[in-house]
Amino acid sequence: DRYSKIPNIYFVPTLSALCNWCERAKFKDFTLLETKATDLNEQRKTQWIDGESLGNFLDPDDSTKTIEGYPAPKRAYVRVKI
Repeated sequence: DRYSKIPNIYFVPTLSALCNWCERAKFKDFTLLETKATDLNEQRKTQWIDGESLGNFLDPDDSTKTIEGYPAPKRAYVRVKI
């Protein structure tokens, strides 16, 4: 029902789904530049955050998975042409 304790995430698209969405939106030349695991440094708790941060959403025994057992978040950098 949830991904990383976030109630409004209904699904996380695969890279092929993202590519398909871009093609359907008439973008051209979809190029995957890089994928990178989301890092605890970039998604950390600061003095401005009252709630939880990425570390609270990952499995404490396996940081490659969310607390629910799904793959941990990754960033995908893509380039497309209009």
